[in-house]
Amino acid sequence: KQIINKFTNSVIIVSIISIILGLLFIIYPDISIKTIGLLIATYMIIHGIIICIFNFQTRKLFYPVDSLFIGLISIMLGVIILLKPTNLTILLTIILGVYILSNSITNIRIAIDLKGEDIPWIMMLIIGIIDLLAGIIIIINPFEASISLTIFIGIMLIVHAICNMIDIFTLKLNIKKIKKYLETN
Repeated sequence: KQIINKFTNSVIIVSIISIILGLLFIIYPDISIKTIGLLIATYMIIHGIIICIFNFQTRKLFYPVDSLFIGLISIMLGVIILLKPTNLTILLTIILGVYILSNSITNIRIAIDLKGEDIPWIMMLIIGIIDLLAGIIIIINPFEASISLTIFIGIMLIVHAICNMIDIFTLKLNIKKIKKYLETN
C-alpha cells in the first residue's frame, strides 16, 4: 500500500507540473520557445565542456578517440543557440514542415496510383493535399508555426496530465479489486 501511495503521489505531482507547464506554454508560447532554446543551449555547453575535460583527462589512454572536436562543436552550437534561442525552434519547425511536405507528396502519389482501385483513394488524396498545404505554411511561416506548435504541446500536456490523474484516482478507488484480481491470476 505504501508503494502504491508513493507511486500515485508522484504521478499526481508530475501531472500538476505538466498542467503548470502546459498553461505556461499556452499563455506564453514565445517565452516558452526561448526557454526551451536556452535550456538546450545550456545543456550543449555543459555537455561540450564535460567532453573537452574528458578528452584532456583520457588523452593518453584513448588517443585515437579525439573527443575534443565534438566537445568544441557542442560548445559552439550551444553558444549560437544561446545568442538566438528561437533559431533552434524555427529550424526544428522547418524540418517538421519539410517532413510533412515530403510525406504529403508521397501520400498524393500513392493516392493517384490507387485511383480506380476499390480503395478510398480520394480521402488519401484530400489528406495528402491538406498535409501539403500545412507543410508549405509551416516552411513559409516557421515562427508562427512554432508558436502554434508550442500552444498545441501545452494543450497536450494538460490533457495528458488530466488523463493520468483520472487513471490514478481510478486506480486508488479500485485498488482492492485490482489486488484481488492480481492475486487470483
